[in-house]
Order: sequence, then C-alpha cells, then structure tokens
Amino acid sequence: MTSLTTIGFGNIAPTTDGEKIFSVAMMMVGSLLYATIFGNVTTIFQQMYTNTNRYHEMLNNVRDFLKLYQVPKGLSERVMDYIVSTWAMSKGIDTERVLSICPKDMRADICVHLNRQVFNEHPAFRLASDGCLRSLAVEFQTTHCAPGDLIFHAGESVDTLCFVVSGSLEVIQDDEVIAILGKGDVFGDVFWKESNLAHSCANVRALTYCDLHVIRRDALLKVLEFYTAFANTFSRNLILTCNLRKRDGM
Repeated sequence: MTSLTTIGFGNIAPTTDGEKIFSVAMMMVGSLLYATIFGNVTTIFQQMYTNTNRYHEMLNNVRDFLKLYQVPKGLSERVMDYIVSTWAMSKGIDTERVLSICPKDMRADICVHLNRQVFNEHPAFRLASDGCLRSLAVEFQTTHCAPGDLIFHAGESVDTLCFVVSGSLEVIQDDEVIAILGKGDVFGDVFWKESNLAHSCANVRALTYCDLHVIRRDALLKVLEFYTAFANTFSRNLILTCNLRKRDGM
C-alpha cells in the first residue's frame, strides 16, 4: 500500500532492480486509480449540475428574448413567473418527449395513469371501457397556469374541455365575477350536443397556480363517435360547472 500510494518520496526506498521496477509499476497503478476516482467524482458533479445549468441557460435565453423584443414589464414578469413555476413542478422533464419514445401501448398506459384522477372524480367516465379510457387518455393534455393567466378570453372560440385538477380560477363577465372554479370543476362547452363552435361569453382567469387536464373538441368528438355506447352515458352524466357558451355561464 505504501508503494501504491507514494509520490516517489518516503521512508521506504527501493534498492534492487526488482524493487525499483515493482515501485514504478505500483506508482503507475496508483496514478491510474487516482485518475479513475477523481474522473468519476467529476462526472458525478457534472450530472448533479446538468439540470441546473439547463435551467439557468433557459432563463438567460428567455430574458434575452424579452429584452430583444421589448416585451412590456408586466408581461415579462408573468412569463418569467410561469417558466420558474413550471420548471419547479416538472424539474425540467419534457413529458411529451418521454411519451414519444414509448411504444403506443405503453404510452396509452402512462396516459391513463396521468389522467386517473380525472377519470375517478367524474361519473361520466365510470362506464367507459378500458379501450375507451385509453383512447381518451392519449388525447388529454396537462396545462399549468400561473396566477393572472387567462385560459379563455371573452369572444374567442371554445375549442377545449377543461378539468380542474388543482388551483382556483374565476369566471369574469362584464367586469363581474360570476363564478369561482376549483378542484373537480369542469368548464368549456358541450361539444357533443352542439354542431357549431361556441364563442366564450366570459373570461376565465387563474387566481392561483392551477393544473388543468384539457381535451380538444375534435379529439373528444372522434372518441365519442367511435365509442357510441360511452357517448350516450358521457352526454348524460358530464355536467359542466361553467358552460362558456351560455350567457349566464351555469
């Protein structure tokens, strides 16, 4: 061990040719071990800070973008707040990228798991077959909203059905709050009962950080058209907390 860890100076000095050769060999082995150990330690630290570096690089890019295009201060602060809060929740993991790597069957299983809370909370999904739930799950998207974000503007098309998983939102009509939405609420439009696309009669704004599970109109209608038995129970059992097609919203 002394020969292995020495740097060439010490109390034990080789005298014969054999001892000198052995000492040189041990010092070379020791050097290789040092290089391996410190190399691995460096790699570990680099891996620990990879996500942090990506995060700061992204923030710098966003700041440069906002500065280059002279985005107003209020909007810039909202953008930065959204990015910071989204990163804090996702840890920089790109869900869509991960799902794209998985085969179709596995991707559907993961999507069902990610949307299990929505399926369990709402009676409209309880009679759906496994195949139907899988078809619905792959069409759902998760949206994160920061306080002050507008999910719908008055007058714009209502092309998504939104399920509130967490957080609070307010529905504003003619500068008056007509409803407060929270966990378990549903808002949007009854696409399956109407032939034309609705215009939102109100603004829907996030009061707190919110997580919404949303499905687009075309995707939902495609699933309902294929699973006709489920379409009937879905139409009867899904009750919107706030229907943005109607003037009163309820």
